[in-house]
Amino acid sequence: MLAGNNRTLLKALIVMTLLPILAFTACARSSQSPKEIEEVVALVNGQPITKEALEKEMLRMQLTAEMRIQSGSVSNIDEFLKNSGRDWSKMSPEEKRYYLRAKRQSEMTGDKNEAFNRLVREEVLYQEAVKEGYKVSIDEARQRYQEIETLSQESLKEALKDAKAKEEIERLQEVEKKFMELMGFTSPEVLTEYRVQSLMRTMPINRLREKFKAEWGNKHPEIRGDEFRYMVENRWEDYTNEILHRADIRIKDKDLEVIYD
Repeated sequence: MLAGNNRTLLKALIVMTLLPILAFTACARSSQSPKEIEEVVALVNGQPITKEALEKEMLRMQLTAEMRIQSGSVSNIDEFLKNSGRDWSKMSPEEKRYYLRAKRQSEMTGDKNEAFNRLVREEVLYQEAVKEGYKVSIDEARQRYQEIETLSQESLKEALKDAKAKEEIERLQEVEKKFMELMGFTSPEVLTEYRVQSLMRTMPINRLREKFKAEWGNKHPEIRGDEFRYMVENRWEDYTNEILHRADIRIKDKDLEVIYD
């Protein structure tokens, strides 16, 4: 049987293993059919966000939340802060901003505008990453996918040694199966291709983010530890908002709006 700390770590590994299927936001670029062009809800620097992509992102967010709840890995930010001895009234402005953002994100339910803003932010960051030279080839994405898949299978193999963890995995796999059916994944090969396409977008953004954090850290060697984590994440959010403000975002659906932090 697993000890308490190991079980907590295992839960995280289970979620990390099963959540990649939900990472695909349905915003990968491709040639648009006439019907899809008619159903564009917004243009981001000329790149379309379709109604279909928005609906799939809403579904992804909703089922991601459901999967985390079923795994028991969801934690209330207020409870977490209380247990760790932190008090909102005693936080620095940077720390408070960091945790308020985390609180908002943890409470997202996948409504229409939340999903829209996820897609818009991903699109502007992906475009910026490509401009910075971080475009990823399909071969590189496939290689990364294989690495993630290997790690996931190893994590599952370890998890299945524990009876309770096995029950948790089975519940999460039911959510995963539900998502596959709703998203129209007709075969493992189709699912794999969607994951690879997702990595072709997320890998450039992650590299842009790492570059930003490294450069900011080099400029501020005096800031380290928790304060560095709060400040660099807040500066990344500022950077994202600057890109959003510069972007030419043309919204065609009156129910949608861009939210800035």
